[in-house]
Amino acid sequence: MNLIKITLATFVCTVVVSLLHAQDTVSLGECLKIALESNYSLQIVKNENEIATNNYTKGNAGLLPVVDASAKYSGSIANSVTTDFSDNTAKINGQLSNAASAGVNASWDIFSGYKAQTRYAQLRELKEISDLNTRFEIENLIAGVTAEYYYLIQQKRHKDNLEFILSISKERVRIAGINRALGSRSKLELLQAQVDFNSDSSALVRQQQQILASEIRLKTLMGELKQTYIVSDSSINLLPELVYSSLLERTLYENTQLQIAAKQINLSEHDLKIMRANSYPYLRLTSGYNYNFNLYNKGATKRSNGNGLDYGLTAGFPIFDGGNRRREIKNAQIALKNKELAQREAQLEVAAKLQEIYSSYSNYLGLIRMERQNLKTAHENYETAAIRYRLGELAGIDMREAQNSLQDAEKRLLDVEYNAKIDEISLMMLSGNIMEYFNEVS
Repeated sequence: MNLIKITLATFVCTVVVSLLHAQDTVSLGECLKIALESNYSLQIVKNENEIATNNYTKGNAGLLPVVDASAKYSGSIANSVTTDFSDNTAKINGQLSNAASAGVNASWDIFSGYKAQTRYAQLRELKEISDLNTRFEIENLIAGVTAEYYYLIQQKRHKDNLEFILSISKERVRIAGINRALGSRSKLELLQAQVDFNSDSSALVRQQQQILASEIRLKTLMGELKQTYIVSDSSINLLPELVYSSLLERTLYENTQLQIAAKQINLSEHDLKIMRANSYPYLRLTSGYNYNFNLYNKGATKRSNGNGLDYGLTAGFPIFDGGNRRREIKNAQIALKNKELAQREAQLEVAAKLQEIYSSYSNYLGLIRMERQNLKTAHENYETAAIRYRLGELAGIDMREAQNSLQDAEKRLLDVEYNAKIDEISLMMLSGNIMEYFNEVS
């Protein structure tokens, strides 16, 4: 009765999961395209990149003049007493006056120690850093989707293996039941076969949950939870073996993080130039056209108005500011030195990481060859054990051992293939090749 219940539960679980799956089959390239269009984190980074692009203007750097137009209206009520040199006194109480003015004024820093030009170059560096940050986010997304895609394949392959192992256990139960009925085997062997079948059924149900969790993670990266996708690949395909010397050369020139570190040095150099520019003389041009109108209800004047053009040229030279400029220059020099040290540290860390991952990658490639041979041996061992078990020449516990050996060999091969793929993705990420990988699979 327990056997029937477990078989029915396994069947229902399989049917339910199958019904939950839509029939939209996608390749890795299609998954990456959807993710690059829909991933929310990437959209945020792209919007930030657009802000940096918008900020890269001559006006924002201070290279262009500033022009303002203004208008003003005001009024007042006042009492006044005036006395001339003949001691004649005139009093005005409650004088109402209204004034209006309008004008256009412009100012332009003609020279400020090349500060504006340096700011413009700094804005360009900030835009390029934002471009690199966007590229880095894209690379991370491609790496994440690819890793999860192949993890899902790995888990589905594990499920296929478990289904095969379950079919073996089911056959063991059938043979043990027949032998028990014929009196050639003990009840203990039948019970053990049923326990093993139950254990394998439970493992298959848990594996279905692993697949579902992986599908959810993949869809989250793709920015779409409602739609369900079925991956089209059924094996973990590795690229031709990567060469360490080529990877190292490309990493030093193409790694996105190292490029960002180099841009940070450029930013600090511009900061130092701006600090030094504060010690230069400056030249500022101002100009404006203004119109004024006044209206009075009492007194000798009823109304007055005027207009005119004004202009000016201001030149200056900072002489002493308490030593602040000198202090700021020293701090900017220290900050530049720190950025240079940070770049060297980043180069060292990236090179060390590349070396570590490549060593792991090479080991996994060797393990793949070894585990393929082990799997072949395990299959031969299982086939021999299965024949002997059917003939009654092998005990159930020995058959189970051959079954477990086959399952373990299949799992080990899948694990080393997946780990080699993860290392491959990491190496391509470090060397700046991940975009080419995307182009290839697309």
